[in-house]
Parts: sequence; C-alpha cells; structure tokens
Amino acid sequence: MDNIIQKYNINIENSFRFLEQKELEEFMDFNADAHSHNFYILSFLYEGTIDHYSDFDNKSVSAPAILMLDIDQVHTHPQIGSCKMISIAFSTDFISSETDYFLEKVTYLFSRSFLPISTTQLTELDEIIEMESKEIKKEFPNEELIKALLNVLIIQCLAISDSNVSANDDNYGIYRDFKKLLNRNYHKQHQVNFYANELNVTTATLNQIIKKSTFKTPKQLIDQHLLLEAKRLLYWSKISVKEIAYTLGFETDSYFNHFFKKHTGKTPKGFQRKQSVE
Repeated sequence: MDNIIQKYNINIENSFRFLEQKELEEFMDFNADAHSHNFYILSFLYEGTIDHYSDFDNKSVSAPAILMLDIDQVHTHPQIGSCKMISIAFSTDFISSETDYFLEKVTYLFSRSFLPISTTQLTELDEIIEMESKEIKKEFPNEELIKALLNVLIIQCLAISDSNVSANDDNYGIYRDFKKLLNRNYHKQHQVNFYANELNVTTATLNQIIKKSTFKTPKQLIDQHLLLEAKRLLYWSKISVKEIAYTLGFETDSYFNHFFKKHTGKTPKGFQRKQSVE
C-alpha cells in the first residue's frame, strides 16, 4: 500500500531535527500533497491560528497549543502564514534506548492531534525548547543532552495532557502490543479473538484492559482502524471500491459496502464522489 499514499523518510542527522520558523516553512513546502512518514512531529504554536489536517480530523487550532503528528499518519502540510511555530521531528530510533514504559507514554501522547494549553504552560515548555535550541546550535552539540531535553519535553507535554491515562505497566504493555498487532494485521484479521490469542490473554481480559486505557473496546478500535484506512484509500487513491475491499481483507465488496455504510451512513462510492466534489 506504500505506492497508494505517498510515504517518505525525512533526511535528519541522527534521526532528529529541530525546525524553527524559516526551516519549518521550507519543510512544509517540501511536499504539499497527502503523505505519511516514519517519524514523529511535535510542534508548539506560539502565535496565530493554523489548520491541522490529519486522517480526516480537520481542526483549526489557535495558540497557545501543542500539535502532534504520529508515525504513518496521513496528513497535508498547513500554511503557516503569520503563525509562529517551532517543530521537532524525531524517529523511534532516536528514543529507542528509553524504557518500554516511556515509549508507551509517547504512543499515548501522539494518539491525539493537538492539545490546547495555557500561556503559563507554553512559557514552561519554552524554557526547555530554548535549552534544546541553544544546544543544537553549538559547534559540537551533545547528543545525549539533546535526547534528555527531548525526553523532558515529552514528559512535560504528558503532564498537561488529559490523555495521560493512569494504568499499570502490564496494561500499558498489553495495549502497546495490541496496537502493534493491529497495525500489522488489521487488513487480514478483524476478530478480537485473534489478538487475544496472540497476546496470550482471554478476550474478556483484553476487552477490560483496552477499555480501561482507551474507553473503547478492541472491536471498536479494529473497526475504527479499518474505517480510517478505507477513508484514506477512498479519498486519496484512485483504486476501485472492489480493490479497496480486497486490500482491507473483506471477503466481498458487498460486505465492505455494508460495513462502511453501517459506520458512516454512506456507501463507499457515495463517500468517494462526495469527497471528490468537495
């Protein structure tokens, strides 16, 4: 499916890049078409209002705010205009030495697209961002310090995020592994019992853990993932509804039509036509 929706890898030294205003504008101009990539982008909006479009979640976000783009999230770059914003792009490799617990926290942070914050909170975050900026501009920047400051920044963002769900380590681990399995298998495995078996838990236990962490059942997350991929392909690609049904693991295109209409109130072709007109 990589040839259906454009995906590219950012060329960043040591899997990290700090983008201030001028560099950010150049980065945004790099590719205006819909695409995804294999790194996180954490942005801080200081002034102005920006349209944040990712995976059919189109929000007009006003400063002060934090904006997040997750790995593999389909999006288009916004017009910065008169806004003041700083972004940090980093790969999983850049933070891979951290504990599983911390990586799970990163997953939770990037599970939403933006966080409105107060001026006081932005000021506190800016102190860390300024330290990061100064270190990067040195002739011989300290990579360990850059990583440490990024970690502090992420932890601070989590501290002000209402998505920072309280759960024990085992539950975080099961949720993380469920999400990984779902990302790899959503197009061929639509039933909860497959994921429960792979995780060596009962379906009841998996339901309990996932619902506690996300307020949704595993089946709802599976269907949500399928629906999102279906919308992506219907909106951005030129392949037929029948091909999309096959790509997403539906036995027939009529079953796919039923699934899509049940969740959206529209047929796939109706959604496709409506989006192309708009």
